[in-house]
Amino acid sequence: MAYGATLIRGVLSKAHASGSLEYWGVCNYHEVYPDFPKLRSVPNRDGSPVDLLREMFSVDPEMKVSQDADGKIRMIEGDVPGDVLDVKLHFIRFGEYHGPNAAVVEILHAPELTAFRKEHNIGPEAGMRPGFGYPSEAFAPEKPKVSGDLEDVTVRQALDYILRTFHGFWLYESCKTPEGGRTMYLGFFENAPDAVPLQTQK
Repeated sequence: MAYGATLIRGVLSKAHASGSLEYWGVCNYHEVYPDFPKLRSVPNRDGSPVDLLREMFSVDPEMKVSQDADGKIRMIEGDVPGDVLDVKLHFIRFGEYHGPNAAVVEILHAPELTAFRKEHNIGPEAGMRPGFGYPSEAFAPEKPKVSGDLEDVTVRQALDYILRTFHGFWLYESCKTPEGGRTMYLGFFENAPDAVPLQTQK
C-alpha cells in the first residue's frame, strides 16, 4: 500500500472514522497505487484525527482538514476543481459487484459523469468504457457489496454512500496533462479490518 495511504488509513482506523481526500497529483497510471499529496509521519500519540491529519499535512499549505457534523473527515486541497464531484447523477444502482472500488467504478461509468468528462476532455479515456476497470475483489463472494439505488445525487454524494458499507476514505485526484488538459483518478482505501464506524450508518 502507498505510504501516504498507510499514514491516513492509520489515523482514520484508530479513530474509527471515515472520510475523503481531494488533491492535485500526477495520475501515473503505470503505478499500482496513486501518488499522494505531501505529508509527513507524526509521533504515535493521542489526539483527534483532525488534529493529527492537520499535522501530517502541515507540509502542504493548500490542504485543509475538517470534520462534517456526521463525523466524516474531509481532506481537501483548496485549489482542486470540484466540478467532477458536483456532477449530478440521475440514477445509479449498486449491488452487482463486490467491494468499495467496484462501487467507485460504477460511479465512473454513470452516463452523466462520462458525458461531462468527454465534454470537458477529462481523461483517462479508457476509464469511460463500460466494463473497464473492475478490481479482482469485484468478483470475490466473500467481500461485501454496496447495495441500493440512488437518484439525483452528485458524484460526491454517491462516493459518500460507499462509506455506509465500507469504512475508510475515498479519494479524488485531479491532474494536469503535459498538453495542458486534465485527467483524474477516483479510488477507495479501506480502514484496518478491526476498525468500526465513527457513526452508526443506516
